[in-house]
Amino acid sequence: MSTDAGSYGDPETRSRILAVTWDLVADQGSSLKLSEVAERAGVSRQAVYLHFGDRNNLLLALVNHMDETLDLGASLAHVQAAPTGAELLERAMQLNTDFWTAVCPVAQVLEAAQHDDEALGAAWRDRMGLRQAAFSMMIQRIADLQELAAEWSIEEASALLYAVAHFDTWRELTHQLRWTDDHYVEAMTLLLRRALLVA
Repeated sequence: MSTDAGSYGDPETRSRILAVTWDLVADQGSSLKLSEVAERAGVSRQAVYLHFGDRNNLLLALVNHMDETLDLGASLAHVQAAPTGAELLERAMQLNTDFWTAVCPVAQVLEAAQHDDEALGAAWRDRMGLRQAAFSMMIQRIADLQELAAEWSIEEASALLYAVAHFDTWRELTHQLRWTDDHYVEAMTLLLRRALLVA
């Protein structure tokens, strides 16, 4: 695997390959083949390898591309800028449902295949690690505002927020129980405020 595979070639070609990969993962799941990615993107299979190195790196690049496309960095900054813990939790839950809605088809594939497909599993674990880090920063912000309830450590409160906001929970509530986005945000914010904030 080339260490500079990620910086190879034309950025527009790279973006086109990633867009095609996003569609194919959503449609086909773990049956994704680099040859089909290349064909759909109008490039050679060798070009896909030169841009990304291998299938694992392509999928890791895809989840990063999804974050960039959705401007996740700016959204997280908006959450962190909340003036109160209650507002932070509400913004976090709004971002959570917006994000899962946007990436749901790919998230379902990554989650379902994580134990059977090394590349998809690596991409899923990479995302979950970044989510854990983001939620830890949110809880640290609440603690800095002196609004974190005394019985919680930052580590445990972060783990709770991560679990409550997990894809499985969101999907069950919004897809199986038919909660609207507004109801999801309202109910989950209420739950987290009562659980985590100073009364």
